[in-house]
Parts: sequence; C-alpha cells; structure tokens
Amino acid sequence: MNRGIVTVTTDRTRSMMRAATALVALFGLAATMAPAWSQTAPRPPLRPAEFGPSVSTKPAPPAIAAPAAPATSPVPATPSSVTITKAEVPKPLPLNTPAPEVLKRVNAALNASPYFSAYFTQLVGNRQSEGQVYVMKPGKLRFDYDPPVPTEIIADGSSVAVRDTKMATQDIYPIGQTPLKFLTREQIDLARDLKVTGVRVDPDRVIVAVEDHSTFAGTSKVTLFFEQPTLLLKQWIVVDPQGVEISVVLNEINTKDRPDPKLFVIDFQTYK
Repeated sequence: MNRGIVTVTTDRTRSMMRAATALVALFGLAATMAPAWSQTAPRPPLRPAEFGPSVSTKPAPPAIAAPAAPATSPVPATPSSVTITKAEVPKPLPLNTPAPEVLKRVNAALNASPYFSAYFTQLVGNRQSEGQVYVMKPGKLRFDYDPPVPTEIIADGSSVAVRDTKMATQDIYPIGQTPLKFLTREQIDLARDLKVTGVRVDPDRVIVAVEDHSTFAGTSKVTLFFEQPTLLLKQWIVVDPQGVEISVVLNEINTKDRPDPKLFVIDFQTYK
C-alpha cells in the first residue's frame, strides 16, 4: 500500500510534534491532514457531561436462539442418555447493575478475544476517514487508513510506529505511553490499570469512562462503548491532553480469523 503523510520537508520538527500529538490522541492523525484527504461529516450529538460527547451507535440486533436439532428416529430411553440443551444466549445487563459488576463483565469481554480485526470509521471534528484495524494481544496492533489517507500505525509489542510511506519516514514511541492499553493488553483490568471516572448501563449499550495519566503528553480521557448484550467493544472516544476529540466506531468485527503476524512488523530499514 502506497500511503504517506504530506509534510513540510523544511520543518521536520513541526511534523514530528504533530505526529506525537496525534498518536497520543489515538488515531488523531487525521486532525493534521488536509481537508481534501477526508470527507465532511456532521458532528456527533452530545451526551451527558459526565461521559463527554459521543457518536450514536445502532442498537444491538436481537439475539437469535440456536436452531433446534433435526428430528431423528425414536431411541429408547436409557439411564445413560444425555440431555441436549440449547446454547445459552447472553442476557443484557440490567440498568441498575452495580458498577463493580459492570466492570467485571466488561473486563471479561475485553479479555475474551486474543485477536480481532474490524473496519473502523474515525471522526475528528467534521473530518471522517475509514480503514481497517488488526489487533493481536499482547501489544500488537495495526491501523491502515483507506485512500486517500496514507497513514499507517503499527505496534509490534514494545513500540508504536507512525508511518509516512511517501516520505519513507516513521516516528517511534514506547507503547506504554500511548492510550492503547484497553486494546492491546493481554489481561486488562480497567479499574486497576486506568482511573475509572464513570459507568453507565443503557438498554442497548454499556458506557465506561476512564482516564490514562501515563500517556506521552499528559492525561487522556477515554470513553468506551460496549454493545448489549454481547458487551463487544464497538466504539471509543479519546480526548487528548490538548483537548482534541477523536471518535472511532468499529464495524464487521472478526474475532475468528487470526491476523497475519507479518502485519505487526516495524520496518526499520526502509523507513527511517
């Protein structure tokens, strides 16, 4: 894929600062891109102040019970016969579920999948971009933006590279200083690893707001949205230390197919 960020070659320092700010914001690179690189989209509606602004999401589809087993010839009952039961369908969390129980269920959902891929839609201000994300725990992540946005973000388990393919350059950051913990940590405990500032249960989603004080440029505020009743992570909003808000919505989430490990290799030869 031939992608790259248009930069001012006579001022490399400013370019690096913009990349650092964008990385801390978690995919906020689109905020520094030319308007021609993105589509104009309406701003998302506001939510209650305790969680910050949000993008509306579609309600979870109704659960579908497993089909009944096909009819077979009668078999005489015996003491050792086995009773076949239908697969359990998860039930949505009640609206009055205590916060500790909500966090317990959300942590379990985040830790259940060692890898996944999905298509994402990113909104920064009124600029919208799309692409594909790949995650393989622990610590491996890749964001590929669709054309005309040429950005790539790659985490190999210890470092994160923000890549500019046109300029054949990349900026490297320690993964521990970026707000990626909820995606890349093999076992995440939101209350232990971050500061939980709000928990809310809605009929169609569960919302958890946290703060990360260990990011590169200061504290980042992250709001996570989980679909009811599966508690699958569907969206997050990051407000970086500079106040830039980035919303990312996931679609067509695939938790069955393991991503190719080659996707998470940082090229230190071609990219300087």
